[in-house]
Amino acid sequence: MRVEIVTQEASQPSFPPLGSSLKVLLVWPRFPPSFWGFEGLLEMVREDSVSPPLGLITVAALCPSSWNLRLLDHAIEEIRDEDILWADLVMISAMHAQRADTAAIPARSRQLGKRTLIGGPWASSEPDLLRTMADHVLVGEAEEAFAGIAAALEAGTAHALYRVGDKPDVSRSPIPRFDLLRLDKYTSMSVQFSRGCPFQCEFCDIITIYGRKPRTKSSAQLIAELEALRSLGWRKGILIVDDNFIGNAKNALALAQDLGAWQRERGYPFPFWTEASIDLASRPELLSAMVEANFIAVFLGVETPSAEALRETRKFQNLHGDLIEQIRTIQRGGLWVIAGFIVGFDSDDETIFDRQFEFVEKTAVSWAMAGMLQAPPTTPLYDRMKREGRLHQLTELTSNFSTPNFLTVMPLPVLMRGFCGLLTRLYDPETYFRRSLRSLEVWETTGSQKPPAVTPLSTLRGLRRSVWVQGLRSSYRRSYWKFLWDLRRKFRNDPTKMFIGSQMLLAAHHFHLFSRHVVAELERDCRRIEAQTLPIFRSMPRATGDAVS
Repeated sequence: MRVEIVTQEASQPSFPPLGSSLKVLLVWPRFPPSFWGFEGLLEMVREDSVSPPLGLITVAALCPSSWNLRLLDHAIEEIRDEDILWADLVMISAMHAQRADTAAIPARSRQLGKRTLIGGPWASSEPDLLRTMADHVLVGEAEEAFAGIAAALEAGTAHALYRVGDKPDVSRSPIPRFDLLRLDKYTSMSVQFSRGCPFQCEFCDIITIYGRKPRTKSSAQLIAELEALRSLGWRKGILIVDDNFIGNAKNALALAQDLGAWQRERGYPFPFWTEASIDLASRPELLSAMVEANFIAVFLGVETPSAEALRETRKFQNLHGDLIEQIRTIQRGGLWVIAGFIVGFDSDDETIFDRQFEFVEKTAVSWAMAGMLQAPPTTPLYDRMKREGRLHQLTELTSNFSTPNFLTVMPLPVLMRGFCGLLTRLYDPETYFRRSLRSLEVWETTGSQKPPAVTPLSTLRGLRRSVWVQGLRSSYRRSYWKFLWDLRRKFRNDPTKMFIGSQMLLAAHHFHLFSRHVVAELERDCRRIEAQTLPIFRSMPRATGDAVS
């Protein structure tokens, strides 16, 4: 395992040894409101977060047994000075979207005289920036390097920056420390089977952080993790967080077959959902095995119906068939489809917003995550924008709902307002509920698919809250009651569809609020941009050479 070490600079303090029995506070920063945060849905079920910090509890499993560990998920509980003062070391894992909250944690820890170590995807993307915030920064995956780092922290020889040069063998990754979590606070649980993706999408940082050769755990490993969760009493759904579950299709098939056998033996304790590339449609054996293993839903990175944009962004895997028919194949094969869509490619013109909406409607994708193209650090798109002089940092990139961080070909206010119109149309309550019902109609479930075992009390609590907030007080209550009536009338004998239908019902509140919030924020940005008339926010000439004002 190659680990590049950058020593402390002269301006940095030297630190004493922490010893072998140090107390460690593991902190997961808070996310801002987002599409995937489902804040509106959480309001109904009275839980605090959709999913736990899987990376952080994996690192916890790598820590020496002599360390005293405490986990603090900032989505669930506040960070108190007493928590930081208790610790000898504050360890943080963060994604780029969490950066606002992340920056505050090491600053506060330093004020209280505590050491900090930060890792995770953001550290791997922008280590030089993170070095200004934390005492120690880990770039890359921790499995095979952390033992040495832990020993250095104990001995007082730890360095400022560690770059893990090789991709670890995840078949040696330990069972995450699920026992550190407050399990009752999450709507779903997370496990991971593979890292990396074989494709080359220009805007994706997965391939630059985790590599293009998917590495997988064994079936026995993943099943051991599921048994650990089962022994802790977890009975709700599980997200397999792989960025492309079928990146290694051979190993994914073997796992799905083994999971199917395990589910049958255990009485189907968990439903699964995951993310996959659209070529799943051309793998009927794998699709069937996933459904037999109680996979219920899959997220597909569709991005755009524009073949020109797909070629531009090097998403060639989406050019090998008819996208609508491929989605329909997966729906008929037994998986409920969620999908991601992007506007703002160089080849996009003003027709793209209608084309995207029509595509979503035709495919009946209820949860359509539409966003604007961004160029994350480390991606080929980021490098291209930098070479072309189009990259700028005048926006706080947090997600695909933020102002793009590069000079767009389409005039920026046109892009932003077109996107706002698309988002408004997608999540107009009547349109959303009508599309959600169609998504259940085209989805063909099987007898092997079982919803999670939720208690009657939690079902009643969520229903009562939903009726009060959505059915009685919301502006869309008529559409709400119509959907609920149709859901029960058409699918009352299909527990799996009733479960997904109930999720769509609750999620309507989230999408209604979130889309309105995004539209309001982007409209304010548009007015500010137009008032400032900054050249950086104008557009690039198209290939024809005609300037776009």
